[in-house]
Amino acid sequence: MLIFHAVDILQSEAPAVPSLAAGAGSAWAPANPDTEETLRAVRRIARALALSSRDLARRHDLTATQLLCLRLLREHEALSAGTLAKALSLSPQTATGLVDRLETRGLVERVRSTSDRRCVLVSLTDAGSSLIEATGPMLQDRFVARFDALEPRHRQSLRKALETVVSLLEADELDAAPVLTGEHGIESHDKTTHAPHR
Repeated sequence: MLIFHAVDILQSEAPAVPSLAAGAGSAWAPANPDTEETLRAVRRIARALALSSRDLARRHDLTATQLLCLRLLREHEALSAGTLAKALSLSPQTATGLVDRLETRGLVERVRSTSDRRCVLVSLTDAGSSLIEATGPMLQDRFVARFDALEPRHRQSLRKALETVVSLLEADELDAAPVLTGEHGIESHDKTTHAPHR
């Protein structure tokens, strides 16, 4: 989601603060109460995401992107590295590095398609499947469940508000994948039985 990328900016960058006229408040104490509360809300989102990521790393030595990759493979059986890169909004090089790290841990394996032996796919191992079960629901899983339970007009209102926040944070040009679920909209290049890569 774009808002997740937008709050990353707040965590990684200290934006330049324009000069403020006398009496107009300071960078740390906005004169407008609505501005102050909005900044607090965005920072809470950023902190919640950071804490969730740290907890995942501490308990399972995984990043959120690695876990989403494992989940994606569970949903689609076997995917090419290129398909994973697109689904996770990663560059091909980054996706390859991610798969390399997961393969080193025995969580995924590279396999050859039985329909096209030239095609190498990435498949989830039993260890990877067990780790997914051990992690339990992610913060974004709980968010999606609660968000989907809202009335349509409330969902649309929140989406528009968040899109405005993204624009104000100058993050509207960033590429971002939505939360990955079974309805992510990608298809496996080969859903047939696959053989180990040799």
